[in-house]
Amino acid sequence: MSKKKSRFVLGSDLGTSGCKSIVLDIEGKIRGWALEDYQTLRLHPGWAEQEPEDWFAAFCKTVRQVIKQAGIKPENIEVVCIVGITHNAILLDERDAVLRPSIIYTDTRSDEQAQALLERWGEQVFLRTYNGFSPIWTWPQLLWIRENEQQIWSRIHRILFPKDFIRHQIAPSFISDTIDPVGTLLYDPIENNWIEEFVTDLELPQHALPKSVGSFQVVGQISPVGENASGLKAETPVIAGTTDTAAETFGVGALRPGQAYIKLATVGRIASVSSNPLSAPGILNYPHVIEGLWYPGTSTKFGASAFTWAREAFWTDNEMPADYELMDRTAAMVPPGCDGMLFHPYLTGEFAPLWDPRLRASFLGVGLQHNRPHFTRAVMEGVGYAIRDALENVIKAGLQVDEIRLIGGGAASKLWAQIICDILERDVIVPEGTDAAYGAALMAGVAAGIFEKEPEFINNLIRVRDRYFPDQERVEIYEELFHVFKLASKATEEVSHLLYEFQALQSKLK
Repeated sequence: MSKKKSRFVLGSDLGTSGCKSIVLDIEGKIRGWALEDYQTLRLHPGWAEQEPEDWFAAFCKTVRQVIKQAGIKPENIEVVCIVGITHNAILLDERDAVLRPSIIYTDTRSDEQAQALLERWGEQVFLRTYNGFSPIWTWPQLLWIRENEQQIWSRIHRILFPKDFIRHQIAPSFISDTIDPVGTLLYDPIENNWIEEFVTDLELPQHALPKSVGSFQVVGQISPVGENASGLKAETPVIAGTTDTAAETFGVGALRPGQAYIKLATVGRIASVSSNPLSAPGILNYPHVIEGLWYPGTSTKFGASAFTWAREAFWTDNEMPADYELMDRTAAMVPPGCDGMLFHPYLTGEFAPLWDPRLRASFLGVGLQHNRPHFTRAVMEGVGYAIRDALENVIKAGLQVDEIRLIGGGAASKLWAQIICDILERDVIVPEGTDAAYGAALMAGVAAGIFEKEPEFINNLIRVRDRYFPDQERVEIYEELFHVFKLASKATEEVSHLLYEFQALQSKLK
């Protein structure tokens, strides 16, 4: 019996909080993985920016680590695929130098610009893009820069998106795929071209925007400069790649209508595969990497990042934060419902279903019986309620959800996965090792001819780590508290807005 040839591909994901790279073998097994975090700059309330140079440093570091960990040589990597967060523009001058940090999608400073564009263009934007205005989209972000940083604006020569910027450093090409540009609201996902009247209205030259090609298409090879920086072998093919959400949709095996997933990561991302975009307010519509499919969905603003906040706020002793496993074990000792305490995870506003950047987080029902473990579990449950609120919203809008897969860093917690399962009152599948980096590596494998793009083939590569089933007693507890969660969210809206305005005023006075 002949031995299978050793073949490897590399996938990298530029996430909201860090870059993850993995190496896959011919059987779809992860042979090496590495994660490197980077910082988000928050110079003012509601602002969120990142340095593209930090992304590149994290990418290069993780690539070298995974190749070493896999025990292979750089020349053994056949194809590279990079994916990443969307809605974020990297502004380059004539020498390809970065002009400013990138405004990322959690930034809310362009709320006024989004409202102004909505009044100006109305339904025309939805009819052309299948999406609506909010500060997460690139168009209002760019308009804010034009109105507030004219010296930067006048020097813009090119605009790239995170994964394209990184790829440009190692395999120069002024190219994007056909999915990432959808996050700008300046791109037609049906015609696959930039919308001239929208770009003209922004006063942006057409030459500043990249050409778009299919996500699996080879767009360049590792250059000598790229080899020196990343450790990848010169002339290794690099494909166009796509957004992190499109890659994770592919990587989690959501390849048929009705297959849905929840990503418990920085945000609480919810998406389900569909044959068509969903015509409803607040729904994010993106084409799938498989032609003819879409993955409409939405996001709560705080997923596992709320747990990270809780660690820093409640579990940092002697300037050293506790580990997540300790927090998890301690929270498990608290009964479901936290003895009558609720948490709204609106730490800097909320995305779906409220789309309100002025909301603020709150703990309600706090009594003498509550302590640090209660607050910790309340954060986990509060994120679960927010996910259910968003999920119900998209289901009402017509999204088909037959099966739910849970992915992301938060899915590693058995407690949190069970909480999500009970709050949603749905069976939940947790696949092993499936995320955007895994999806990127699968895409590289398809481009290399190692893997097939067919649903049956991809799903055979995906291994199920855990399955969760709702417990009826806990379901009844969470059902009652979810009702209270929604009532309290509405009741505290005005108070949140007043506190937001107070914080904004205090920030100006400093």
